[in-house]
Amino acid sequence: MQAYNLILARLWPVSVIQRQPYRFASLFGVCVGLVSSASAIVAATLLIGMFQGEELGSSAGAFLSSFGPWSLFLMGVVFIPFWETFTGQLLPLEIGRAIGFNDAACAALGATIFGAGHYLNGGFAHGLCSALVGGILSTGYMTMRPWGYLPAFWTSYVAHAVNNFLALFLIPLAFPDAG
Repeated sequence: MQAYNLILARLWPVSVIQRQPYRFASLFGVCVGLVSSASAIVAATLLIGMFQGEELGSSAGAFLSSFGPWSLFLMGVVFIPFWETFTGQLLPLEIGRAIGFNDAACAALGATIFGAGHYLNGGFAHGLCSALVGGILSTGYMTMRPWGYLPAFWTSYVAHAVNNFLALFLIPLAFPDAG
């Protein structure tokens, strides 16, 4: 309840969320996804300005470039975010809660695991940006956790799907020469 009190308590009372937790989780997830995307863009821009290409490493999602648009959507926006949200938020955050971590420690744990997974598969820059995104997704999860782990999971999954959709489809349209 710490994250909820810090982030949402003044905007949405518990009674409003309680009536339709999945609807609220969806709306909040979209907002979290937009914030995580904007944060990742800023972080990636700073990293590209500070380091050389070989120091940055590749992208963990580079293998997706060979997919067609529908396969890319299914893999990059539906399936991969589901799996990564399960392994990078639900499992570690619920384990953290079970052993007594507070919301901030759980969010840090989620950020570390999410970033480490992307670092191992994509290198320094991808891992660092993903740790930032993972922290934001984990904060969204912990904010909705008072309504159960399923609405919390749904919030984080929607946010992750929005983040990936923007990264895979809209950002390349806006900046076609960036790749």
